[in-house]
Amino acid sequence: MSSILLLQTGPYLTATMSGGDPSGTNAPSRGTQRPDAVADGNLSNPTADVFFNRAAFVCPGRIAGTSDQFNCNIAPIGRFGNAGVGTLVGPGTVNLSMGLGKSFRMAEKATLKFESTFTNLPNHPNLNDPGTNITSIAFGRITSARGADSGGNRVGQFALRLEF
Repeated sequence: MSSILLLQTGPYLTATMSGGDPSGTNAPSRGTQRPDAVADGNLSNPTADVFFNRAAFVCPGRIAGTSDQFNCNIAPIGRFGNAGVGTLVGPGTVNLSMGLGKSFRMAEKATLKFESTFTNLPNHPNLNDPGTNITSIAFGRITSARGADSGGNRVGQFALRLEF
């Protein structure tokens, strides 16, 4: 019997915005600019639909709680957003992989081996990273689980081998 247990916190993510260049420096404006942070974007009990605090970010030069706080098409104000890099924490990973093998002697020089391996044996749902662009409706939303290569759904295989 063999096993590997992976317990991992989520990746550190950065809030971004698109639609404008608040600095006026001709910096790229497609999701690479950072917004202003007015509160902590991490929630204590996140869900897949609301993983980050949407009200924690505004476009630079905008006021939180107004109808245009996510409208980033503004005239340059001479500065970048103040949101830090890696301040948001994505979903963690729980993954238990196990293997089991047994050899049976069939004759003097013949052995039958049975082996099985499983990844994510408890089939724990490991969620993908949420959207980080505050101007998108997908900000803070998780719409899928991770694939099998990153702690996704349970995958198993069995093998039966005759050695002689």
